[in-house]
Amino acid sequence: MSALRERLDILFSTNTITPGAMKLCEATIERFVQPDNEKKYKKLVTHLGMAVTRIERSEELNAPPEEIMQEIRRSPHFAQAAENVKWIESQMDSKLPDEERQYLIMHFVNASEI
Repeated sequence: MSALRERLDILFSTNTITPGAMKLCEATIERFVQPDNEKKYKKLVTHLGMAVTRIERSEELNAPPEEIMQEIRRSPHFAQAAENVKWIESQMDSKLPDEERQYLIMHFVNASEI
C-alpha cells in the first residue's frame, strides 16, 4: 500500500475524514499521483481530505494569506493547478468554497515546483 493511501486509511479510521472525502482523495491520487512523485502530493491529499470533511461538517473555513496567493498566481504552474482543482470540483456534487479552492491551487503549485 502506498504511503498516501496508508495516510488516508489512518485519517478515515480515526473519523478525521468522511467517506466522501476518502473517495475524492482516492480519485485524486488515481488522477494525479505516480509512484515516483507521491511524496510531493502528501500535503495536497491531506488538505483535500480535511477540506471536504470541513465542508461536509459545515465547519469554519479560512483562506490562505493574500500575500501567499499573490506569489502562487505568479507561478508558471498556476494555470495547470487551477485546472486540476476544476477536475476535483467535477468529481464533487458542488463547487468548492473559494477558501478551499485557493488552498488546493497552492498545494498543486507547490507539488509542481518541488
